[in-house]
Amino acid sequence: QYSLYMLNPYAYNPAYAGLGNTLVANGVYRQQWAGLRGAPETQHFNVHLPLYMISSGVGLRVENDVIGAHRTTQAVLSYSYQREFGRNSLLSIGASAGYMQYLLDGAKLRTPEGSYEPAGVFLHNDPLLPEGKISAGTMIAEVGVHFQREGLEIGVATQPVFAPVLEATESGTFRLEPVRHYIGMVAYQITAGRNLAIKPSVLLKSDITLTQIELSTIFWWRENTFAGASYRGVQTSARDAFVLFGGFRLNDKLMLAYAFDIPLSALATTNRGTHELLLRYELNRPVGVGKLPPVIYNPRFF
Repeated sequence: QYSLYMLNPYAYNPAYAGLGNTLVANGVYRQQWAGLRGAPETQHFNVHLPLYMISSGVGLRVENDVIGAHRTTQAVLSYSYQREFGRNSLLSIGASAGYMQYLLDGAKLRTPEGSYEPAGVFLHNDPLLPEGKISAGTMIAEVGVHFQREGLEIGVATQPVFAPVLEATESGTFRLEPVRHYIGMVAYQITAGRNLAIKPSVLLKSDITLTQIELSTIFWWRENTFAGASYRGVQTSARDAFVLFGGFRLNDKLMLAYAFDIPLSALATTNRGTHELLLRYELNRPVGVGKLPPVIYNPRFF
């Protein structure tokens, strides 16, 4: 989960690879529910660029997510094919493939029937739970579609669209089935004068059983300073946080952004909010535009 999703669409949708029109790299650190023991902590990195010669884009995404005794690490490569419709419309279809590794650290688990005293004694007294680390990995695949027309952007993706069940039997029995999530985003940029642009957006995440909707608005000033807010969980059953965020360009290539989630769920009394930091790099020059035209020499200079 990312509060700064509107600045980093490739984190959710492989079809966005290359749509930055130059080489773009994003690094994200997220500390969720600060102060709550075992709360989620996420590191994320991605890089993507266009391949104009073949109307495509490519990208790489790496994520490490830790929740209590659970750690999930994945790396995927993405490819997108882009097709223009008229002068102002672009449709991109993308797919990702890679590997996901899951690790369960049994040393961080405690059971009501376990024996953990005196020092040196460590028994869960549960044959299904490991007392050390066990891990399992699998190939994963994702797909997405992204459409943009002037200030409008619409994206839909599935993570993962394919992933076998993870199984391990090194210590007891272990079985984990990745859950498919559907993600949709709609955003529209409004120009309000020479220096101000307003971009509202909606993010929808669903596993069909549960759905969460996030409403956001970002205000850009002279394209180099921004601030905004989000409300995550429109439905009462999915209410999560009110988000404040802002950032600025450090120079023509680097941008820094920070978001703070004010908790609204039942966990509000057990944590001090969520922190998210994003650093973005943009090369700001064309990449992969093809070969230069042949040199035509004037005969009189021979």
